[in-house]
Amino acid sequence: MTHKTLTMLSLAVLLMFFTVCEKNVNPKQDLQDNEQEMGRWDLVWIDEFDGDAIDDQKWNKLLWRPGWVNNELQAYTDRDTNLFIRDGRLVIRGLIEPGYTGTDHAGTDYSADFTSGRMNTAGLSTWTYGRFDIRAKLPKGRGSWPAIWMLGANISTAGWPHCGEIDIMEHVGYDDGNIHASIHTTDYNHMVGTQRSGQVTVQTATDSFHVYSLEWDSTYIRYLVNNDPYFFIYNDSNGNENRWPFDSPHYMILNLAIGGDWGGAQGIDNSAFPMEMEVDFVQAFKKSEHSKNINITLGVDMKHETISGTGVWVSGGNISSGQPGGLQMKLVDGTTIWETHLILPPSSNYTFKFRNGHYPDTWSGGWETVPDECGVDSYNNRQFFVTESDTTFPVICFGKCTDCD
Repeated sequence: MTHKTLTMLSLAVLLMFFTVCEKNVNPKQDLQDNEQEMGRWDLVWIDEFDGDAIDDQKWNKLLWRPGWVNNELQAYTDRDTNLFIRDGRLVIRGLIEPGYTGTDHAGTDYSADFTSGRMNTAGLSTWTYGRFDIRAKLPKGRGSWPAIWMLGANISTAGWPHCGEIDIMEHVGYDDGNIHASIHTTDYNHMVGTQRSGQVTVQTATDSFHVYSLEWDSTYIRYLVNNDPYFFIYNDSNGNENRWPFDSPHYMILNLAIGGDWGGAQGIDNSAFPMEMEVDFVQAFKKSEHSKNINITLGVDMKHETISGTGVWVSGGNISSGQPGGLQMKLVDGTTIWETHLILPPSSNYTFKFRNGHYPDTWSGGWETVPDECGVDSYNNRQFFVTESDTTFPVICFGKCTDCD
């Protein structure tokens, strides 16, 4: 590629490539030390499962009958055959036990052919914003559905999905190694097909331990595996709780479901039992007093374009991969320039295109065609990097690498 027409700043903004590779983090302290050295996070809560039993000051063991949610087949019990500590790790074990009988938390008797475990921190520890690291090895076998996730603490009054759900990690056994991250809200949830979800392949997810992470702030949610980010959601709600109920406390949940609408979509392999999800540690961090987000301004000149009635948007790439519509821009008075102001984590990078028009239900229509010399990846997206300082990027002409003049 030739870059003669670009300024040095535009070159840095638009043309650099960023390579993300999978790392298998082994020592418990590695990730924590890395974050603390950067000065961004302070550890506020931890369970390394080093005791002889699960700490009931940190975790609730749930008692549920089969079919309570998602048509799942397991009963959740508090038995030490389903939930226990082994060699300094939490083990959540799914068992095939035809004819098992028990009583759920409401006093209802049931029978079940499968049992498993589910724990949460409700009423014990909740968090609003922060970073959460969970090092885990996932179960292998068709029919397994392990999850690491968070629910709004007000679920008993607000109900689901208005309380908000943040899925840090979901995996189904028939699709080995495909890790999913999602949010569910009133406006964005799987019941109406609008949930915002991302995925990443971790080929050894069921063979070795990996660190599944969430960074959650008032303006964004970011998902990482082994400290490599792979999915990003920006808060474009303008205060609408139906879109963003994530400014209130949430609690942590660890569980291994068997079967159900998703986990059982291709049946259950009875020969795969016992199934086990092992958890090495759960860590919660808050931002350090020295940490700050970065203010970013992006601009595009539309002087050669006929503007759609719904305006201009930043869309596609990884900055809005979970929402076809993208992030709205505003016209600068007296100009043909459209701008958007974003608050983003430092030392992060994003791909995108400018889009003429709002298309919330489709990935078709309105896209600019980015020239090869300033595009990256298979979609020829634009790219920008967030440093440690607030930045206003040069205004770029729609469909070009430089300004419009």
